[in-house]
Amino acid sequence: MDLAQIRIVLVRPRGPANVGVVARAIANHGLGDLVLVAPAAFDPDEARWKAPGAHHVVDAARIVATVDEAVADARLVVGTTARKRRWDWPVWDPAALAEAVATQPGPACLLFGPEDAGLRNEDLEPCQAVLTLPTGPASSLNLAQAVTVTAHALRARLAAVPPDPLPPRLPAPTGLLRAVVHQAEAVLEAGGYLRGRSPEQVRGTLQRLLVRLAPDPAEAGMLHGMLQHVRWTLEHPGQPRR
Repeated sequence: MDLAQIRIVLVRPRGPANVGVVARAIANHGLGDLVLVAPAAFDPDEARWKAPGAHHVVDAARIVATVDEAVADARLVVGTTARKRRWDWPVWDPAALAEAVATQPGPACLLFGPEDAGLRNEDLEPCQAVLTLPTGPASSLNLAQAVTVTAHALRARLAAVPPDPLPPRLPAPTGLLRAVVHQAEAVLEAGGYLRGRSPEQVRGTLQRLLVRLAPDPAEAGMLHGMLQHVRWTLEHPGQPRR
């Protein structure tokens, strides 16, 4: 995968200065576009002040409301974290991330959380894995440092990964997988399965299962249609569907 297909997604960033430094890292390493999810405040002028040579990245930055919107077209979504999570996401280091990026067709998204608290579990729901950067005991990289270190590691590792001679199979985009998960959740809700269970945990399990199965767009679309039919039948008992 070309580095330009790697999108940096900042989730609820709190300050435009860090956004500017991130934009500079994107430009320096040849990464793709920048997306801001529900930023607390975004002053493009202040961000540009911190992004010499990278004003074009700041100017082109997209602002969206949700993580799902930011990653809908991606084939690979990885969230960064410095702490252990309750659910069982695969944990990658930069070498594993670079290997996945090198063999994965289509856009990839790297999620970075806000400076004060990092990504929430619900932010990680669309992710195939989480990335942890090796650090000492302090483990106190700030947002801009984390993006810069990740970008540098990706560029160095990808240069050493030989290209795959066979064209890779194109998996379904993340947005379609998320639609399948939400449709399955609605079916389970209508059938009573979610009583006493955590919807967050069920969604996470379904998402990870789909990622391992890696359905192509046609397969995921068919599965979504099946679940949609079952949901309608459960919600309209005894009524023939037209």
